[in-house]
Amino acid sequence: MTIDPLGQLFASAEAVLFDFDGPICSVFDGYPAQRITVELRQLAGAVPDDLNEAMQKAAGPHELLLATAGDTRLATQLERALQAAELAAVESALPTPGAVAALAACRDSGKLVAIVSNNYDESVARYLARTGLAAQVAHIQGRDPSDPTLMKPSPHLIEKAARALDVRTSACVFIGDQTSDVEAGRAAGAHTVGYANKPGKADALALAGAEVVVDTMTELAAAIR
Repeated sequence: MTIDPLGQLFASAEAVLFDFDGPICSVFDGYPAQRITVELRQLAGAVPDDLNEAMQKAAGPHELLLATAGDTRLATQLERALQAAELAAVESALPTPGAVAALAACRDSGKLVAIVSNNYDESVARYLARTGLAAQVAHIQGRDPSDPTLMKPSPHLIEKAARALDVRTSACVFIGDQTSDVEAGRAAGAHTVGYANKPGKADALALAGAEVVVDTMTELAAAIR
């Protein structure tokens, strides 16, 4: 008898949690994350050497925001700028093939849906409204603007989303395309599915502990149904 591990995960799930950038859309397709990172560094201006070193090592805007966590004034300044950048970015975000089908499959199978993202929650809401998907998402859990250390891989956002949906984290399946997503899901006690949307990601997601790894959201949508 052939065992379908992906189908088994969703058969017992009460809620499906999706990361936003990757599984739902390519947020920075028209407004690249690298460009935003450079703009945030320029906005920060001169900073102490130790902080400057951490900021220079940051690979993207969220890593840069996290690097400033110890400087409340600067973190608040960059948080506001990043919010504005993300609101602009979602206007040209590229939908992920199969994402609409995956959300529809959740609806048709009676599963609750939440978006759990390190992105600004209002940018997620704007994208869902623009694409006609808002009604299919019961809850949006974006980063805490007052504390960047609570972004994934912290389990905080997943735990908060599960409470909002009134389900146990163990009854949730979380889909993400980053190892930090898998780490956050595992730490929260949720089941995890890795979305390997780029070459080389499958091994990294599996190594991080993803229970199943898929290459397309269409494959995931079929399993949910």
